[in-house]
Amino acid sequence: MNQPTLPPFDIERQLKYWKMCLDRPLPHHYLSNEANRMALAWFIINSITILTPDLDESVGARTESSRSDSSVVARTESPTSDSSVVAQTESSTTSKQLISPISPEDKPKLRQWVLSHQQPGGGFASTSSLVFPLHAHEQWAAETGTETTERSGMANAPGTLFALQLLALLADDDDPAGAFNGVDRVQTLRWLKRLQREDGSFGEVLRQLPGQGWFIGGGYDMRYCYIAAAIRWMLRDEELPADQPGYVEDIDTKRLMMYISMCQSYSGGFAGSSRDEAHAGYAYCALAAIRLLDRPLETLPGYYHSELIYKIIPDMSRLNRWLAWRQFVYLDPNTPSVELDPSSSASVEDGDIVNFLLPKSPADLSLLTAEDKSASLLVASNGRTNKVADTCYTWWVGAALANANQSAFLHKNPLFDWRASRRFLLEKMAHPIGGFSKYPGGPPDVYHSCFGLAALGLMLEPGLEHVDPDFAVPLNTVKVIEKARAKLFEQPKRASALALDLQKMGVEMGGSSTPKWMQTLYGFT
Repeated sequence: MNQPTLPPFDIERQLKYWKMCLDRPLPHHYLSNEANRMALAWFIINSITILTPDLDESVGARTESSRSDSSVVARTESPTSDSSVVAQTESSTTSKQLISPISPEDKPKLRQWVLSHQQPGGGFASTSSLVFPLHAHEQWAAETGTETTERSGMANAPGTLFALQLLALLADDDDPAGAFNGVDRVQTLRWLKRLQREDGSFGEVLRQLPGQGWFIGGGYDMRYCYIAAAIRWMLRDEELPADQPGYVEDIDTKRLMMYISMCQSYSGGFAGSSRDEAHAGYAYCALAAIRLLDRPLETLPGYYHSELIYKIIPDMSRLNRWLAWRQFVYLDPNTPSVELDPSSSASVEDGDIVNFLLPKSPADLSLLTAEDKSASLLVASNGRTNKVADTCYTWWVGAALANANQSAFLHKNPLFDWRASRRFLLEKMAHPIGGFSKYPGGPPDVYHSCFGLAALGLMLEPGLEHVDPDFAVPLNTVKVIEKARAKLFEQPKRASALALDLQKMGVEMGGSSTPKWMQTLYGFT
């Protein structure tokens, strides 16, 4: 049976769009995101990295694991089904190796910009345009935690996550292990621990109220729980003993898991509480947070089996069903072959243009499995029940299903129609100038364009970096994070060894007891 021609993916046009975002001021529509500059930088730099894989096997290139992942998919494809689609996809995608517009000379400058947002009290601020109180930390006492000397700073949780991942994305190709050089790991983890509430959830910011101590700002949001788990995984070493330099008391992982478990709603999805409306983004964050609490410090990216999600999530089958129901067949209003309900004509809902029309019969919305039909369908995803399609939910739903079913990529996920979803992204959401729009016919923006690329990277789109479903960054960037984390612990371990040598020398010089100065400095007895 002849397969319909798959839509092409123009990587060069996409890269031109992102180069424009990198080199020129963003349009005035982004002014409301002035306080989120770190996020805007992450969208741009992460997307450029996804679009420009380094094929050199020796330096920061596609890891052996990502290449083996591709071969696993290739070997398991049925010759009568997906394999022909994969072949068509490869032939319909630009195969030319593109050069990143971020030059090696630019990376140190961009890294310095990121590091300039680091706060003395831990974490990173999200913008450089807010006025920072220069004398707020003159009498900072990190160890005491006293109200009279500590200040909260301008750090927030999302800005810190984006900053750490940006440092990995901008790592020196010749020294990927140095990605976290300049990061105050200890103080950031102390700051992170203070963000946790008594019920196990996390806030966004810390503020110190006169006479009341620390106040945790930000709503009860599953995104902050995910961010906390991600920061913890990137900076923490579980094997570091409590009596060693660089040790930081861990967050309360048991309370965090309990909070996540309590947020599964009656529908099967996740929300801010069990009584709120479920949201696909929250479902992704809940799954990824649990997996990151269970994820080894070094692993084949995406390929590890988390037993924890089955223990923490009360009803996995209902969650899978709810996520699968977020997909629907996109019905083009201009398609004459689809008989539509006149009462469902396009309108404006919550500021969004309704971009799908309801048919007269629910059967028309079924995800057809016959290849001659499925390959020509347009399958979109939404974030909540009865809401419109949106580019980013192809990522949030697809990545959540990948994590829920322990599959690194989407080619063999039985609950996700990756071919029809790819067709929807490229035919309806890809903009002529590059990038992806929020809804069909809309202008591109960096948020939806980034997650549109991430979704394609999760589908193993040829010519793109493969994307880790836990982080939405390339697999190679996750390997850089692992190397950078390991290097952060080299100095504490060297310091610990030096301290032991000094103790031995002091005992030999002073007799059978440790000198008082060493007891004070290192805690030896």
